Amino acid sequence: MQLRDNGLRFSPITVALHWVVAFSLLAIFGLQLLIDNAASAASQLEFGRLQNLLGLILFLVSSYRFWARITSYHPLPVGTPNPIEVIISRSVAVSLALAMVLLPIAVWASRCAAGQVVELPGGWWIPSLLPVNESLRHVVDVLFNIGASAFLAGLALHIFGAVKNHFLLKNNTLKRMLGKHVEL
Repeated sequence: MQLRDNGLRFSPITVALHWVVAFSLLAIFGLQLLIDNAASAASQLEFGRLQNLLGLILFLVSSYRFWARITSYHPLPVGTPNPIEVIISRSVAVSLALAMVLLPIAVWASRCAAGQVVELPGGWWIPSLLPVNESLRHVVDVLFNIGASAFLAGLALHIFGAVKNHFLLKNNTLKRMLGKHVEL
């Protein structure tokens, strides 16, 4: 079994973790909606713990993905793309991978600086290594908002590229990201 990406294809690990990150993000956004609309404080707390757990999983998976991304060869694009589009798509992919490492750290840092305990299900919690400091929290929140905005713009470009490849160019890029073997 191919464990690392190479110039011809993504590894099954890369494909699986790509979709783990995608579905984790959707679940985090969904849990935020549930937290905002929860009827009781107990429900909000439980949804918050689950959201923190997903954020921790996202951070751990994304740390590996970012390391794998910068230490492995990225597969050649399917078809004959414009070189500028290849540079943009690879830059966006690396930026998204890095954002998925940094944004969970920013959330944790903001909560620590606010004096909040980052609780997980089962009575576990993530230790706070930062002092309670409102100025630090404000700086981290501003950085998070900038990073989240850039991340959403990159995510929109990523989705646009996937849709363009699948529907307009009708190549096998999406099939490759679903784990299928495709010819370049």
